[in-house]
Amino acid sequence: MSDVAVFNSELSTFLQERAIGSFGFADLSPIPDEDKYGFPRSISFDFPIKKNILRQITHGPTPEYYEEYKRLNSLLAKIAKELESYILSIGYSALAIDDDNRKYDTKSLTALLPHKTSATLSGLGWIGKCNLLITEEFGSGIRLGTVLTNIPLKTGNPILESKCGECKACFALCPAKAITGRNWKRGMKRDEIYEAHACKAMATRLSDAIRAGHTICGICIANCPRTLRYVNGKGADY
Repeated sequence: MSDVAVFNSELSTFLQERAIGSFGFADLSPIPDEDKYGFPRSISFDFPIKKNILRQITHGPTPEYYEEYKRLNSLLAKIAKELESYILSIGYSALAIDDDNRKYDTKSLTALLPHKTSATLSGLGWIGKCNLLITEEFGSGIRLGTVLTNIPLKTGNPILESKCGECKACFALCPAKAITGRNWKRGMKRDEIYEAHACKAMATRLSDAIRAGHTICGICIANCPRTLRYVNGKGADY
């Protein structure tokens, strides 16, 4: 077995043992060097939001959703640091993307390398009309983690365009009217599909109503047909 195959197998086992929802390995060559912290590859992974939490989101975030949001963020950060340490221990470089090193512009509301960009390049999913990652298995009912690395890996097939088709569920239900209804293709500017500042303003108002310490909403997440398929399906509730 080649080193690449061994590393793919070892990292897959590492993530499976931690009951990750899904994961993938990405080639970051399409990303400019200055935007990927100097790393050639990434590992993306997600945890689904609990089904009963998603069912409660009707007109905005709930206190239970806020607690779940914090729980998953903490869990993903822990696993990302464990994965970073593991890769470093076998002689390669790695960087777990977290709040301490994430380069985020609060004025434009943009991150240097969003989790979802890495995830689309790994083949985990695509960007929906709501500007969130959509996966076949969980819809947009997930939280994402990313570890950058130089470890040799066989990477996934990037997803370069939306699979949302004619669906406009999130467009119809967005209380901020922040969604244009256009389908995403790689290379599109964010503003062509989504107005981030309108979303943030509404989410801030909804979050303040439940005294949440983060800006969250969840309406588009809970009402995505693929999320509903996960919520109403017979699969595991994480």
